[in-house]
Amino acid sequence: MTTNPSAGDARDEAPGEARRPGRPRDARRDEAILAATLAILREQGYVGLTIERVAVTAGVGRPTIYRRWPSKPALVVAALVHSTRLAIPVVDTGSLRRDLIAVQRRQVDLMSSPDSRRVTAGLIADLATDPELAQSYVSQYLAPRRAVVWQVLQRGVDRGELAADVDFALVYDLLMGPLFMRAVVWGEPLPADAAESTTDVVLTAFAPGPEDIEA
Repeated sequence: MTTNPSAGDARDEAPGEARRPGRPRDARRDEAILAATLAILREQGYVGLTIERVAVTAGVGRPTIYRRWPSKPALVVAALVHSTRLAIPVVDTGSLRRDLIAVQRRQVDLMSSPDSRRVTAGLIADLATDPELAQSYVSQYLAPRRAVVWQVLQRGVDRGELAADVDFALVYDLLMGPLFMRAVVWGEPLPADAAESTTDVVLTAFAPGPEDIEA
């Protein structure tokens, strides 16, 4: 028998309160649901995650989840955005190289984790066939992470550490691409100096020219 997501749930609502308008959400349930989602993603990947399994793990009913997130893709993206472990650090050391190395070290740590690689591989595989997941994943998870790196790059341009006409999108791809290919696609361990080597390649390729220095 399929549970109606919009129906009340006796396990989650106190008697007489299920239909009370304007009732505030319980943040503890949000935390439990998102934590359960991340745990299942790490263990089973995106394909193995179901709303029913999340509900059981979090100790809530399916309607409780659906009242917060309308679909599995929406829930997964919310869990990724919520996780501080997955966030890119916001740093401003006064040095472009040091800032980029801090960013890259976090990426290396994530991609070196078997759990993170499993989650990433599963999500990437489903992006092509799940438009809702693709849109949410790009706009809510990837774009804000890229924006953090772009802020780092802009400070580098402002300080004269990077060419003024540099293509930020290309730089970002060059920073993340080698890590993704080695760790996720090839399944190989990342070298200990991966953060430094990828940073230095970018800084060498996009160093300011004479026109930038004169300006």
